[in-house]
Amino acid sequence: MIQFFAKLPILKRLIPSIGTKVLKLFKKNRGYFKIGEINFYLDFLDPIDRQIIIHKKYENDQVMFLEKLMKKNLFDYFLDVGSNSGYYSFYFANKFKNLKIRAFEPNFDAFNKFKKTLNKNSFKNIEVFNFGLSDQEKKAKMYSLVTHDYTHSNSTISKNLNDADIKNYNIFEALLKPGDNQFNFSKKKLLIKIDVEGHEINTLKGLIKNLLQNKCLVLVEISKEKFSEVNDFLIKNSFKQIFKSKYRSDYVYTNFQIL
Repeated sequence: MIQFFAKLPILKRLIPSIGTKVLKLFKKNRGYFKIGEINFYLDFLDPIDRQIIIHKKYENDQVMFLEKLMKKNLFDYFLDVGSNSGYYSFYFANKFKNLKIRAFEPNFDAFNKFKKTLNKNSFKNIEVFNFGLSDQEKKAKMYSLVTHDYTHSNSTISKNLNDADIKNYNIFEALLKPGDNQFNFSKKKLLIKIDVEGHEINTLKGLIKNLLQNKCLVLVEISKEKFSEVNDFLIKNSFKQIFKSKYRSDYVYTNFQIL
């Protein structure tokens, strides 16, 4: 049923108002979707998943830019920090069979969707972990927006919410760990994607040893409020900006000469 509804033009226009209600009524909002060669387990009610289902792609400008560079520069590892349901990880795993992928997602619902996709397909080069990366090991409160009685899978750590706003968020406790405590790469080529909803500087500080010891290409989403802090940190540590997305606040930095 979900595949049928996903193809209806009228439903695409009316989502989330009517489409989500129909799918929730029949409890058919989750399932496997064939996107290219990959069977993704996705939730039609989730805004990110819904983009993947309807458009058969996600953040295409960023993905195509990285793929072009990856074809010319052989990377050893892809670190998917804030992987959500795993579009980047699975896309690159399918394109680059020798690429080793480590994904990190503290939201259990998103992590669970990632695991279902991983188990459904035959990828042997992906590992996924149910914790986020930061500059210290700790448990932190995370906030997921709730709309139309649905909890979104993308979450943020820092929220200054008043009593009126708090009811619009689901709050859960997540585990965070420094990236440098999880791996100690040296003289490798690392592709790193960071999508952590305001926690960028903490994530980068927790990866500083690996950033300095390796040739790194970093895609990071940065809000306007955090841009100066994150940009200055990367520039200070010998990175330069080489890309900005057209429609989102996503930037790519490198600390080596890209081919």
